[in-house]
Amino acid sequence: METVWRSLACVGIMAMVASGGAESWSDEKFAQSQAEFLSSLGQYEIAIPVRVGPHGETLSEEETSHGTVRHRRSTETQSAPEPQLYYQLSTSSTDLLLNLTLQGGLLSRQFRVEYWKRGRLAWSHPYLPSCHYVGHLQHQPHSSSVALSNCNGLQGVIVAGGEEYLIEPLVSAKNLTNEDGREGRPHVVYKRSSLRYQNMDQSCGVIDEKPGKSYGWWQRTIKPSPNQMGRGQLPLKRSVSRERFVETLVVADKMMVSYHGRRDIEQYILAVMNIVAKLFQDSSLGNAVNIVVTRLILLMEDQPTLEVNHHAGKSLDSFCKWQKSILHRNGHGNAIPDNGIAHHDTAVLITRYDICIYKNKPCGTLGLAPVGGMCEPERSCSINEDIGLATAFTIAHEIGHTFGMNHDGVGNACGVRSQETAKLMAAHITMKTNPFVWSACSRDYITNFLDSGMGSCLNNVPPKQEFVYPTTAPGQAYDADEQCRFQYGVKSRQCKYGEVCSELWCMSKGNRCITSSIPAAEGTICQTSTIEKGWCYKRLCVPYGTRPEGVDGGWGHWSPWEECSRTCGGGVSSSIRHCDSPRPTVGGKYCLGERKRFRSCNIDECPVGSQDFREIQCSDFDSVPFRGKFYTWKPYRGGGVKSCSLNCLAEGYNFYTERAPAVVDGTPCRDDSLDVCVNGECKHVGCDRILGSDVREDRCRVCGGDGSSCQVIEGVFNDSLSEGGYEEVVRIPKGSVFIHIQELNISLNYLVLKSKGDQYFINGKLTIDTPRRFDIAGGTFHYRRPANEPETLEALGPTNMTLIVMVLVREENPGILYRFNPPVSRDPLSSYSWHYTSWSRCSALCAGGVQVQQVVCKKQADLSVVYNHFCDKKNKPKDKKRPCNQEPCPPTWWTGDWSECSRSCNGGVRTREVLCKRKMSVTEEKVLDDTACTTTRPSVTEPCNNHTCPPEWHALDWSECTPGCGPGYRYRVILCRSGDNGETLPESECPKQSRPTTRVRCNIQRCPPPQWVAGPWGECSARCGMGQEIRFVQCLTHTGQPSNECPESHRPAFMQQCKSKCDHSGPTDNPEECKDVNTVAYCPLVLRFKFCGRAYFRQMCCKTCQGH
Repeated sequence: METVWRSLACVGIMAMVASGGAESWSDEKFAQSQAEFLSSLGQYEIAIPVRVGPHGETLSEEETSHGTVRHRRSTETQSAPEPQLYYQLSTSSTDLLLNLTLQGGLLSRQFRVEYWKRGRLAWSHPYLPSCHYVGHLQHQPHSSSVALSNCNGLQGVIVAGGEEYLIEPLVSAKNLTNEDGREGRPHVVYKRSSLRYQNMDQSCGVIDEKPGKSYGWWQRTIKPSPNQMGRGQLPLKRSVSRERFVETLVVADKMMVSYHGRRDIEQYILAVMNIVAKLFQDSSLGNAVNIVVTRLILLMEDQPTLEVNHHAGKSLDSFCKWQKSILHRNGHGNAIPDNGIAHHDTAVLITRYDICIYKNKPCGTLGLAPVGGMCEPERSCSINEDIGLATAFTIAHEIGHTFGMNHDGVGNACGVRSQETAKLMAAHITMKTNPFVWSACSRDYITNFLDSGMGSCLNNVPPKQEFVYPTTAPGQAYDADEQCRFQYGVKSRQCKYGEVCSELWCMSKGNRCITSSIPAAEGTICQTSTIEKGWCYKRLCVPYGTRPEGVDGGWGHWSPWEECSRTCGGGVSSSIRHCDSPRPTVGGKYCLGERKRFRSCNIDECPVGSQDFREIQCSDFDSVPFRGKFYTWKPYRGGGVKSCSLNCLAEGYNFYTERAPAVVDGTPCRDDSLDVCVNGECKHVGCDRILGSDVREDRCRVCGGDGSSCQVIEGVFNDSLSEGGYEEVVRIPKGSVFIHIQELNISLNYLVLKSKGDQYFINGKLTIDTPRRFDIAGGTFHYRRPANEPETLEALGPTNMTLIVMVLVREENPGILYRFNPPVSRDPLSSYSWHYTSWSRCSALCAGGVQVQQVVCKKQADLSVVYNHFCDKKNKPKDKKRPCNQEPCPPTWWTGDWSECSRSCNGGVRTREVLCKRKMSVTEEKVLDDTACTTTRPSVTEPCNNHTCPPEWHALDWSECTPGCGPGYRYRVILCRSGDNGETLPESECPKQSRPTTRVRCNIQRCPPPQWVAGPWGECSARCGMGQEIRFVQCLTHTGQPSNECPESHRPAFMQQCKSKCDHSGPTDNPEECKDVNTVAYCPLVLRFKFCGRAYFRQMCCKTCQGH
């Protein structure tokens, strides 16, 4: 455990809290399970956390009675949580002081985890944000981070570099009943690397190849909506950027729960959804979309009405119906119903089945979703195969389909068919795919979808929303080996290290090194030739700990107004702006507000006899084949269609169809309305033909009038009539408006309309017309004859002739209501005429101005100014203009903008240009000598930023790399210095969060490999003749440390033959001289293997060989 805590001194990034368990498990069972778990750990230590003060001081009994390690109790009896806590965690080798701050927004109050058995909820539990804390080691505020839960003992993780340290309460028979155990309760502390996986394949020697099949994302259109096809060409409709909230239900099937286990699956799924949320918050999406998880359902058993198997299509269809059946909604849309279960806008199913789109067998499909199904309860759903943390890319991709996105390169100019790299909506992930961002086509698809109003269910902010995802990088919580196990099974591990950020390579079941071309999760440890230790960020290996600061987006300038959509009759021009000043980066917020604006243009009436604008658009399709044939198209003006889509009727045939999802801007929404279509949506137009204007017609259809130019005629015709003929009801004078004729009750009689002569327009000459619209007397009359309502005849007017309303009598007259507003007879004394106003004031004092005489309409009787519509527009004269004050202006000083200050603090200078100018005319200016200006010359420079610079960190030079070869470190001294004179200050004066690092990894050159080192030869074993000599041979590193990595084939000999000179001064066969040589220890073996017959061995082992 000593090595554990030594490495813990360099703690890195905060990881997620691991807490909560199934309430149905008894503590006894959990104690037994924990005992088995601890026995499988490679290494762990028992520690006792104690609550202390900020400096580690012991607290009194009263102080420790609040905010200590909490135990399970009812919500009502829980005391308010402490906002700040300190714990001392002591082990056999070190003491750690934890500084913890309450994490109040970890999860929403409505979020619940639900465990389902067969067809019913078995149990559920909420996350209680009042017992989740984050923080750091007290004495390492910048290099450490901690995330703990004290809901029931301390539970949580610490990440040190690429390693996680986990802490959890020790459950035993002794403390099972010690519910009060706030102090003195033992906890288990262990590394994640200490976890042992059964049957892990430890073999080496793999084949380095990619698998044969490629993984593909697929979409399938289910119950297509009318506007589904060609959505890539849909224009913007509600062109306003606003925040959207996708309330999400996540469901894990039985195989998921079994594979990941109840203990880990909750945290694992939230880690995946955290990545999904970050992907939708990327600025490349072009919209502010928030993924909010409101429910997590974990299926313990199969559900009666939900069938999930390898067949992705059938499984998705079953899941979509099932999730709709459990959808909780009330009349307030996104509001939480009385039963407390949160509503969801979309549902995500995660499965461990190897799904296939068209068959119930495994294949390469990863996900499936209906295109454009968002906000449709039975179509806003997706199925996703679990492949580890990279499942987040699949889920984001499939949710993208529900927003109407097509694959990059399919029906659009993005992806493989263009210069732009395929992004998250690529049909297949390859080495060249960038799944962290969205393509321009995806941005257009979702923008069109949202601006068309099809995402209206996402506008409401989830009530009391407090859901905040953990900020820990997923690759820190789950290292590369664990990501491989998620994807390929518990025996898998990482097998290729250099490309981990672009492609994660893993061991397969067949001992091959394979990849699905999916990058490792962000935060995964990596290494390059220039980065000794880094982590993955957006498919790149960057220095470890690098966290680019996010920049919120800002709107750029509006573009110039585009060309008017019509030459007459009221067109529309648009201007657009982009979120690029600056562009949002690294998770920065996307701009909110209006992204496209519109204005009216060319509002004058079209010449008499001009072709109807909708009719022109339909006729454009006459040369376009429809289902292999050519037709003559006319506008379809019936009901049941969108007013701003182009629906055309095939002339001579009994069918119509939608030829375009939106008409040209400026097309009237309806024949009797001034409102026009703008980007496929009907927009209000005032009677002055200005878009969005509030000017309205009066009862006489006079724009901005006071209603005095007409009178209201209303009555009921209830005379008794003879059957079989036409009878006059009422005469409608020329110029009448707001005409309404209606039978009081249903009858067999028919309303008839004719002129003062014998020309019948509706139901004349005993012929009954089909109810429809009729163009009569310069206007449109709507004749309606519903089956269960009385007949009606209506027109806005004004009419250009006198009309007579008749009735064709078939039975007793039930009464006929009539109402219209004819013009009043004008009094000659109340005539109106155009008059010029007085000349306006000159627009400039010098260098050329303009005076204007405007034309106004006046009442002749008192010459009072009235609305222009009272005068004849045809005779209106033009305004008069004349020049004035043409003489040049006197010389004056002109000043430019100030430059940037030369210093940000401690006194700088800024400058500007100052010129003496004289304006000669509207378009001409002259620069004169400074002497021409008589007033005091403005200053060219001025001081700026005179405030003292704040203290800042100053880094000295790096030291040499230590040691001189292989992995090492370089060190430097960091000083806090004042901003004015460079005086060294205490470190507390400088901002802690920006303190530079004092140590970096380095690797000057590779250390030489270990080598065999041989000592001197020893004494020859023989005093006379042939013998052996031995030396000491050892494998040593370049630092002289023993090693076992030297190649055995290069090992020098440690023994060799030698020969000593013989001394012939005395007899050699003296029996007293026969003895074994002391240095020889193998004489018994010589005798055993019968080597005494050989001269050499007999001489070395004379005594042993005597007699043999």
